Amino acid sequence: MIAFRPLTDNDAGLLLLWMSSPHVRQWWVNDGQTAEDAVEDALAYIGAANATAWIFSWNGRPAGYTQCYECHPDHEPGTPCHAESPKGTFLIDLFIGDAALLGEGIGTQVLTQLSNGMFKKGAVCVRVAPQTTNAAARRASEKAGFVPVGPTPCGRMVLMQRTPELNA
Repeated sequence: MIAFRPLTDNDAGLLLLWMSSPHVRQWWVNDGQTAEDAVEDALAYIGAANATAWIFSWNGRPAGYTQCYECHPDHEPGTPCHAESPKGTFLIDLFIGDAALLGEGIGTQVLTQLSNGMFKKGAVCVRVAPQTTNAAARRASEKAGFVPVGPTPCGRMVLMQRTPELNA
């Protein structure tokens, strides 16, 4: 069972633990960035007008982090949201924080539950952009109904999307 709760400042320690872990750091912490920097970036989503961040739990146990934001033409060039995006397009980022939970299908469950909820609220398209070399994230996205639509402008990620039609 997946449950979501809003990210709070009190989650900084948990995020730091997760973002310092090799299995998260390799995909989540950008070049030249520290785990502390990545935590600050995540905490900036608290109360943001155009984004939401959550800690998700699996069977009552904190399992990972996810953030979601609406794509628009003003996003920085080279990012997954800078690609052509009709109004109502959202991007989801996530990681499994607890390495003991990798391979349990949790990422697929999180993506399915989040995107289904977004479609019910009127989203026209939901996207993810896993690193091209992150086979596990790509598989989890495909299992959740996301299909590849091409490389991102920066080339290090593959843009994948799910629409309500694919949700049917």
